[in-house]
Amino acid sequence: MHCPAHAVLSVLDDQGPLRVTRLATELEVHPLTVTTHCEQLHTEGHIQRLSADVYGITSTGRNHLEAKSN
Repeated sequence: MHCPAHAVLSVLDDQGPLRVTRLATELEVHPLTVTTHCEQLHTEGHIQRLSADVYGITSTGRNHLEAKSN
């Protein structure tokens, strides 16, 4: 997983479920960029889609973050 996707996971872990637009603001990137990363992270099981544009981290995503920090 590359750095921008890791940043998405970190923000979701710190702040809880967020809309794509809020993630984009937090990461200072375009919402389409965040959407692309979220779709990939969702496919990999690291995040879950809670509604059309809201995502939250999964236990798989949290475990991935913990493994990267060790």
